[in-house]
Amino acid sequence: MAVYLFQLELPVITEEIAAIIPAHRACINTLFEEAKILSYCVSANRDIIWCVVDAEGEPQAMEIVVKFPLHKYFTDIICHKLLFHNTSSPALPGLSLN
Repeated sequence: MAVYLFQLELPVITEEIAAIIPAHRACINTLFEEAKILSYCVSANRDIIWCVVDAEGEPQAMEIVVKFPLHKYFTDIICHKLLFHNTSSPALPGLSLN
C-alpha cells in the first residue's frame, strides 16, 4: 500500500454546497472506519481540504476522492505520493494501581 496527500480546492461555499456537507462528512467518516483515509483537514477559510489516502496506487486513491460527495465542486485536485505518513497517537491517561 502507498499513501497519497491530496489538496482539494473549493470555491466559495454556497447554499448548494453547504447542503451536501452532511453527506460528505458521513462519507469521510465511513472511509476513516475502513482505514482508506488516514487524515483529513479543512482550512479555516473552507477553501482547501487536505486528506491522506491509503491505496494500492494513485489510480485507486483518485477513485476514492472522486466518490466524495463534494467532488463535482472541487476547482483543483493535487495529488502527492508520500514516502511515509506519521501521526502521533492520542494520549491515554496513565494507569493507577490504587
